[in-house]
Amino acid sequence: MAQFRKNIALIRNHIGQRLLCFPVKANAYGHGLCGMGKAAQDAGVDYLGVAHLKEGIQLRESGITLPILIFGAIHEDQILDLVNFNLEFSISSRFKANLAAEKCKILGRKCRVHLEVDTGMQRTGVRPATARELLPHLKTLGSLEVVGVYSHLATADPANDPFALKQIRVFQQLLSEPAFQQANLIRHIANSGGTTFFPEAYLDMVRPSFLTLGYLPQDCPASLRDLAPCFSLKAKVSYFKVVPKGAGISYGHSYITPKQTRIVTVPVGYGDGYRRALSNRGSVLIRGKRFLMRGTICMDQFMVDVGDEEVFVGDEVVLIGKQGREEITVDEVAKQCDTIPYEVLCLLNERIPRVYLEQG
Repeated sequence: MAQFRKNIALIRNHIGQRLLCFPVKANAYGHGLCGMGKAAQDAGVDYLGVAHLKEGIQLRESGITLPILIFGAIHEDQILDLVNFNLEFSISSRFKANLAAEKCKILGRKCRVHLEVDTGMQRTGVRPATARELLPHLKTLGSLEVVGVYSHLATADPANDPFALKQIRVFQQLLSEPAFQQANLIRHIANSGGTTFFPEAYLDMVRPSFLTLGYLPQDCPASLRDLAPCFSLKAKVSYFKVVPKGAGISYGHSYITPKQTRIVTVPVGYGDGYRRALSNRGSVLIRGKRFLMRGTICMDQFMVDVGDEEVFVGDEVVLIGKQGREEITVDEVAKQCDTIPYEVLCLLNERIPRVYLEQG
C-alpha cells in the first residue's frame, strides 16, 4: 500500500487545501471495497464515495468512520439504514427530498444530503434552474442537513475539453447566486479528469478515483507523473503437460498446436471476471517472460503455450502487473478486449482474494 499512500500524497500536493473524496464504488474498481476504504482512511482521505447503500453499510461494518457519500438513487425503505449507518446521500428531486424528510421526521433523526445538479451528463441530478428552487426548499425541511452540492463532468479526460469547460462554467454560475453563496456547502464537480486538467473545477473537494489508484490519462501534468498503479493480478501454474502437434486446446479447439509443445494451466477464468475476449490473444508473464494464452478461456481456468521453456507447477503467473523487466498493463488488456480499463478491473469479482502488501 506504499504506492497508494504515495499517490494520495501526490494528489494532495496537486490540489492544495481542497478536500479529497476517494470513490470506492464497484468494489473499489476491483481493488477491494473494505481493504481500500481502510487504506484510504489510514492515509488521511477526507471522504469516501459509493454507488449505493449496501456498499456504505459494508464500509461502516468494517470499521470505517470517514464521511461516506452515496452517489446513486435512494429508496424509501433505505432511509432508516441511511440514518442509522450515518451515510450521506444525494438528493436530485423534490419528491425524494420530501420523502427523506418525512421519514427522518418520523424517526426523530436528521440526515445529511448533497444536492446533485446535472450540468450536462444527462444521467441524474436536477437542472440548474430546478436547483435554484430546490435548495431553498431543502433548507425549510428541518430533518435534512444540506452539506454539499455537486455535479459530474462528462468529458473531462482531454485537457481543455470545451464541453467540460462549459459544465464548469454552468456550475460556477449556479454557485455564484445568493442562495448558494449564503449556504455553507461543500462544492464539488472534479472527477479524475477534472482533477488532472481543470484547476478551476477543484472548488472545495475533488473526487478522483482511477487517478488515486494510479492510472494516468494521456498528457497529464508533471506534478502527477509519479502516480503509479497499486494493483496486480497474479496466479500460480496449476498443471503442466506436454501435448503433441495437432492437438486442440480448450473448448471448441479454437487453437491447434503447430508442433509438440508444453501447455500449462492457470486457475483463473471468466467466472472470476477475467474476460473471455482474451482467448488466443492475451498474454501472461511467467519467470519474467511473456507467453500467449491458447484456446478458449474457461469459466475457472485457461491454458498457456510455453513452448520449450522450463515452467513448473506453482510458478507465479502475472496477468496484470510487472514481473522482471516485463509488464502487462490494464490498458493493454482493455485494448485487447475492446473496452476501457475501468471495466476490466470492475469485472474482477470476489472469487479472487485481495491481498494488501506494503511492498510489491
